Amino acid sequence: MLGTKNKRGSGGIILFFLLLLTILIVGVIAVVSTSILDYSSGIITPIAKDLGVVGETNISQAAEYTFGTLDTTINALPWLVAFGYVAMLIFSIIFVVSWTVNPNPVLLGVFVIFTFLLVLGAIIMSNIYQDIYSGNDVIAEGLQSQKAMSYLILYSPMIMTAIAFIAGVYIFAGKQNELQGGFDG
Repeated sequence: MLGTKNKRGSGGIILFFLLLLTILIVGVIAVVSTSILDYSSGIITPIAKDLGVVGETNISQAAEYTFGTLDTTINALPWLVAFGYVAMLIFSIIFVVSWTVNPNPVLLGVFVIFTFLLVLGAIIMSNIYQDIYSGNDVIAEGLQSQKAMSYLILYSPMIMTAIAFIAGVYIFAGKQNELQGGFDG
């Protein structure tokens, strides 16, 4: 009979897969947003720096202070997004390691089904990203310039499979009770 301890284990499994899918979706949105911001900054910054002097105010110098700094930050965004994405993936493994609940072995079937759904979602997101990535427009050029995140998203089905496999091994076989040698549920 499934007690409250096992219900928490099931909820944790569902939460883990929702977390991984959310990380993937946020990663795709962040990469596309970064490429749009980079393109916009590349157009706006040179125009703003060439405004010249209006009255006694040097607009070009003010634009250098504001738009120049903003452009520097936007140029660093691809690496910040990649670092944040990898940190979120590492956090998802730490999330599993921090569990104190041993789920019932019956939930292994649920885990396999959610792993399949996660990989299917990662394949769909990867294909959508690849369609945008392989284009010739401005967004495609921005995505192609972000090598690290493009690699992580294009190979996300394999990465998510590896993370789910590691998590599954840890969840169902990693934490054993020293006295019983198995699950205590």
